[in-house]
Amino acid sequence: MSVFIDFHGDEAALVDVLAEVLGCSFVREDLDVGTIHRCRLLDTEFVLLGDHDLEDDCGIRFTAYSYQLQLTAFDVGMRIVGYDRLYESMAVFLAERLCVRLGSRTEVVANLQRTVAVFGAGAETIERPEPAVDPETQVPMESKKQ
Repeated sequence: MSVFIDFHGDEAALVDVLAEVLGCSFVREDLDVGTIHRCRLLDTEFVLLGDHDLEDDCGIRFTAYSYQLQLTAFDVGMRIVGYDRLYESMAVFLAERLCVRLGSRTEVVANLQRTVAVFGAGAETIERPEPAVDPETQVPMESKKQ
């Protein structure tokens, strides 16, 4: 899951807002591929990348965004069915908060293939929920009717 952020201000200001919204500090790491900032909260790693080098694909304009915030959940699909939904909800929450705090357009994307939500200037705020799933079988409700 990723949150793409169209922010053209100082990177340190973006990191400060992220740290304030999440309530945890980011650690800066200078790597061969560039500088990243990371933190871990609720068994999820948050990694902020500038220059993500992604090309537009799957109808998503990745090149319109300066930053990518990757969310990596460590225990996806564990015993608690709602955990996966919590993970996506965290990404949507962050995107909305960053949009408001930074005045920047944000987009939540799952697996770099599906837009989950878009917030900000020039876009009507949308959320595209996944189809309802039967809690026992994990089969989309639409599929069960067929």
